[in-house]
This record gives sequence, structure tokens and C-alpha cells, in this order.
Amino acid sequence: MEARENNFNFIRDEKRIVIPFFQRAYVWKDIHWNQLLKDLKCSFLEKKEHFLGSIILKRGGVDNYSIIIDGQQRLTTFSILIKVLCDFLKEQEKNYFKDYLFENFTIDKPKINHSKLDKEKYEKVLKNKENLKDQKNLEYKDGIFGCFNYFNKEIKNNFNNIDLFEFTKYIIESKLWVIVCLNANEDEQKIFDSINSTGQKLSSTDIIKNALFDKVIKITDEDRAMQYYEKYWDSIFEKDEKEQEFWNEEIESGRVKRSKSEIFLHSYAIIKGIFNSDSDSLSNLSSLYKDYIKNLKENELKNLLSELKDYAKIYRNFPDINKETVLKYENYELRFFHIIYTYSMNTVLPLTLFLRKILEKKENIYKQCLYLLEILMMCNFETKDYNKFFSKVIKKIQKVNFDDIVNIMRIEIFDRYGKCFNKKEIEKWLTSIDNYDAKFVLFWIELYRQDKNKDYKDNTLGLNYVYTLEHLLPKSWKDNWNDIISNEEDAEKFIYQIGNMTLLKGKLNTSLKNQNWQFKLNGDGKVKNYISKNADLLINKELLDKKSWDTKEIEKRTKKCIDDFFEIWDVDIFNKNNE
Repeated sequence: MEARENNFNFIRDEKRIVIPFFQRAYVWKDIHWNQLLKDLKCSFLEKKEHFLGSIILKRGGVDNYSIIIDGQQRLTTFSILIKVLCDFLKEQEKNYFKDYLFENFTIDKPKINHSKLDKEKYEKVLKNKENLKDQKNLEYKDGIFGCFNYFNKEIKNNFNNIDLFEFTKYIIESKLWVIVCLNANEDEQKIFDSINSTGQKLSSTDIIKNALFDKVIKITDEDRAMQYYEKYWDSIFEKDEKEQEFWNEEIESGRVKRSKSEIFLHSYAIIKGIFNSDSDSLSNLSSLYKDYIKNLKENELKNLLSELKDYAKIYRNFPDINKETVLKYENYELRFFHIIYTYSMNTVLPLTLFLRKILEKKENIYKQCLYLLEILMMCNFETKDYNKFFSKVIKKIQKVNFDDIVNIMRIEIFDRYGKCFNKKEIEKWLTSIDNYDAKFVLFWIELYRQDKNKDYKDNTLGLNYVYTLEHLLPKSWKDNWNDIISNEEDAEKFIYQIGNMTLLKGKLNTSLKNQNWQFKLNGDGKVKNYISKNADLLINKELLDKKSWDTKEIEKRTKKCIDDFFEIWDVDIFNKNNE
């Protein structure tokens, strides 16, 4: 390995610099562009040295090009800045900088051969292939076009008193870089990982992808690696912006946020035995993958990529729950994933993914399995060891026939969590329930009742999870409810029962929330929202004929809600089969 301080002239000496097709997309944003331009401008005006970072290159094939191992974000950004500056120069001045952007003796072959994800946009920027300053392209705030737009705007508005030709010369000729050149026998993946432990850190997904296709190149060649990439990775993870957006979306997983792609790769690693939930850490996920593929032959690696794609398709087709999702009681899979979405129960995904894969043609068994898991998630309040438990269940299921899966799951769940199916304890929870849980339970009680009601069953279009929770007997009860409640102890006992809660579209006006029953039920002629206005919900329709609201009504409604809860989540399915 050779390292030397250098200026941007190093790129002119290269025939071509190639960013491997599997490297991640361009991710720098305005915070990075701003800092870079600010530092370069300050360096130029004050004639102070500045350091941009290292560029790690490795000599490529017989065509005598260099592969960029690290620094593609900085190098891409700097080249776009040079391009933008050239656009402001006179024609004869532009010619001085042509060789920094394009291959020698060519008109429009970019010196940097960009990765697959950004190649088209990067070439458009450098080659003026279309009018990048029209209104549509000016709207881009991120990515390659976003970088171009940012620099174009800044140079136009904030460099009026600077000689742009001299500035361009200065940043090219200044020794801003350390160029590291690797020998052919050096392991670039190790260097790549260590360099990217700081700064704009690579995600686990990026590192795993890099390792997978770097391995394919090593045991085959780049053409074969490209074929595998297009068939098994690009076609599912990166084929268009919509797919990239889906897999890059971060969702809550425990106490942190993780991208869907990382959650998926973790799930697959558990299924495959790459990740041991008893001993391994998520921070080592990429290392575990690399260790696993280290000695794989081409056919084994191909099978791994193929299986990875199959599981990714299943994950991609799982219900994507959000506020716009229309939920119906009869759709068991939507109900199951609504629990995962609401309570961030992503630890169950490896088992769910595995069940969906092996039970693709056994829909009824899959449905029964999800129902067992659904009851567990709704009735168990100690979830800290779910990851280990679900991993254990996967291993058990892998050893049995299809017909035994439901029974194995029932036994395993009961053996570990049997105490959580105590109906008296669940009833106790429902008579002192917090707002978050109450909202969820009441929502599904409503859908359950609509499903049982013939008038609704034939006509309902389902519901979105967009309601607010309202206490019928209010928390601030002293002004208008003294005839119902006389002390704090009774207030605590009745206010937080599920029977004293309901769902509304929008909150009640503050002036109405703590009023007496008839005001809350029917309004005062001035407010826009009140309970009877939400009578399209059956849990509210049953309140319309109530002349008053007291502790007896609360207890009666609570009992009805509890009965419905056990109709929806039948804990006896465990108790009866494990006595």
C-alpha cells in the first residue's frame, strides 16, 4: 500500500476511475455540501491549507483503470463542484479543466465511471445531456441533481466577488487529498470497512451487499457478478426509487430505528442460522454475513442470493401498515401486522417470514400460527426475550412436518408464557388500562362488532386507525360529576376502565371534555364535535340512549368489552390444550 499527499491532478493522471456497481448510492446532503464549499472558500480567501480526506484506489484489470474503494462521496461531490464552476467560466477557460472531468482524448466520457444507482444522473450532470436548470430538475434537493442544484445556486449568489477561474485553479492545485493506492493482493474489503467506521457510516445493508458481490467477483469475474447483482439484488432492492425508498425507510425496532432492509437481513440471518440470538449482537450483523460467505463456492453463493431474494419478496409483500391502511376484522394478516406496527413488535418478523415461506401453500396453518402469535403479543406484557424465544421456535419448526407446526407453536408458547393467559389478570388490565392500549383494543372491538353485525358486514368498507381516545367520565370530574364520583379512589377505579372509554374522530373541544353527560353526548349547539356525532361507530351508537352515565353503566360496558376481547383473542386456545 502506498499513500501520498496530492492535489486533484491525480485524477488527470488516471485513465478512468471506476466506482464498483454494487457500492451504495450517493448520499451526501446540503449539510455536507455547505461544509465543503465553506471550507474551500475560506481556504482560498485566507490561503490556509485544508484537508478533504483520503481516496483509496486499487488498480483494476488489463484496461489499466483504478477502482475506488473509499471516497466516492467526496470525489463525486468535488467533481460536480468543478463542473458547476466550469459552467460559469468563459469557453476558453473551461478547456483548462476538461481533463479533470472527462477521459483523455474524449469529448464526453466521464473520468469517473459511476456506480449503477447514480450512473445515469451523474452523466447527465457532467455532459449537459438535458437542461438541468429547468423547473423540474431544480426541484431536486437530494442526490446527484440536488448536489448540482446546491452548488449552482451558491456559486451564483455568494461568489460574486471571487474570481471563479482562480478559485477553480486553486482548489484543483491545492494538496487537499491523501491518495492511497492498494496493491493487487491487498484485501480492500477490510480497508473499506475500517475506513467507513467513521464519517458518513455505511449501513449494515451496504456492507453486506458490498461483501456479497465482492465475493462473487473474487470467485468468478465482474461480468458474472453483475449478472447476479441484476437478477438477485437490483431486481428486488434497487430497481427503482420506489423500491429504494421502501427498503431505506427506518422504523422503530426496540429502542432504536433501523431500515427495513437491515430488519429483513437480520430476520433472514436468524432463519439461516447466520445470527445467534443468544450470543450475537446486531452491531456485528455485517461481520457475521462475511464470515458465513467466506468459504462459499459459487453455486452455494448463488443459492444464498436466490433464497435471499425469495425471502425479500415475501417481506416486501407483507402488509405495509400506515394511517391510510383500511383495516377489517376479517383480514387476519392485516390485524396481525397492525399489532406489529402499533407496538413495534418487529422481533416477531423472523418467525413470521419463515412461516410465510414454508406455508406458502398451507394458508390455514399459516393463519392459525399467526393467531397464536397474535394472542401472545396482545396478552404478554414481558417482551424482552422475544428475539431469543422466536429464534428457538424457528429451530423447532425446522425439524417437524407441516401438520405438527401449530401444535409445536402452541406448546412452546404455553411452556414459556403460559402465565400470561390468565383471564383474571387480563380482566384486571382491562379495568385499569392506559390510553394507548385502550385505543387499540377498542378499535378492534369496533371492527369485531361490525363484522358480527349483518348491517355492517354487508356494507362496511373498513376503518383507518385515526381515532382519538375519550374518557366518558372525565379525568377532571370534580366540577360536573360529583353526583357520580365522590372521592379520588372511586375516580381511579372507574375512569380508567375500558368501558369508560370510546373512540372519536378528532378531540372534543376543551370546554366540552369535562362537562356533564348530556353535553358530552349531544353538544351544546356551538361545538363541532361530540359523542353522538360519532355514532357511525357501534361502540358509540350504544351510548345514544343513555340518559346518564354512572358507575353501573361503566361496569356493564366494561364487562361487554372484556367479553369481546376474549372473543377476538381467545386465550383458552392455550389453556384448554395444555391442561
